[in-house]
Amino acid sequence: MVEIVLCTDENYVMPTSVLMTSIGLTNPNLEIHYNIVSTKLDQKFKDQLSRHLGNANSSISFYSLDESCLKDCPIRPGEHVSLATYIRLFLPSILPQDLDKVLYIDGDVICTGSIQELWETPLASHAAAAVPDMRCNDIRILNRLSLPKDSDYFNAGIMLINLKWWRDNDIQNKALHYIANNQDICQYHDQDALNVILHGQIAELPICYNLQEHFFEPLKDQFISRSHFEELQTALSNPSLIHYTGFRKPWHRECVNPLKSVWLFFYDKTEWRNTKLGFRHKGFRLFKYRLREKIANYGLMTSKNIYKDMDFSDIQQAVMNKVKSKVK
Repeated sequence: MVEIVLCTDENYVMPTSVLMTSIGLTNPNLEIHYNIVSTKLDQKFKDQLSRHLGNANSSISFYSLDESCLKDCPIRPGEHVSLATYIRLFLPSILPQDLDKVLYIDGDVICTGSIQELWETPLASHAAAAVPDMRCNDIRILNRLSLPKDSDYFNAGIMLINLKWWRDNDIQNKALHYIANNQDICQYHDQDALNVILHGQIAELPICYNLQEHFFEPLKDQFISRSHFEELQTALSNPSLIHYTGFRKPWHRECVNPLKSVWLFFYDKTEWRNTKLGFRHKGFRLFKYRLREKIANYGLMTSKNIYKDMDFSDIQQAVMNKVKSKVK
């Protein structure tokens, strides 16, 4: 059985349900158990999640964390994450003690292929397996965290976690202590802390298991080593997990991710299918955004759509063909 962990709150119930739907539909014969962890989730939201298991072989359990545990975990004004991002640090103590391995997935992810091979990835003595972050070799990040210049900064949005290793090495308390004492440098929240605490203990996963937003930009603008370029090009057309890491998520009408249509494909298979998507921006900011895009259409200002002049039609068709071949 594949043990998947999803940390959420009431604002992310819909995206988490879309994610679960995509996992179940693209892995119809896989036995999956979802471990949903939150600080507070009313029964109606639990019921919604329970209606989106995706296949008949799936089950679900709910766990709660007292929000007071997050008192030293900062969220800055205007950030697009919530306190729920820190919940994954508490998995060693929240989840059953006989559970030694879990697949953690962020709520802004969609599944387009089998996760069986990912689940079977040997961890051996590693703390976790993860994909390099889209800015993994950005010297500014490495300098800020005092990491060696040859380090590969990993993305914590999708991790195959060795829970036993985390418990044996007290990762929960070490990460919380680091965050409490380094709030000024933890720009990417617990991901920064985990990269410091788990440095040298991460097994590298293929990029197809965490295809992030910045990977769609030209190779000359990438913050990853050239040694990843060939693998990156392959992953763009054949991802297994797409991670919508941008500020504007696929459930926002402003989202310009080239594979937004893939998320919408699974959204249309949930109970929200008839609910019109809203805007990320509100009020005056929405007005400014719309005005800027109109002016940009006349070539008088740079568009916020960085992909506007790029052709992703072949990639979009390849990924949609893959999805539709799996989802009947």
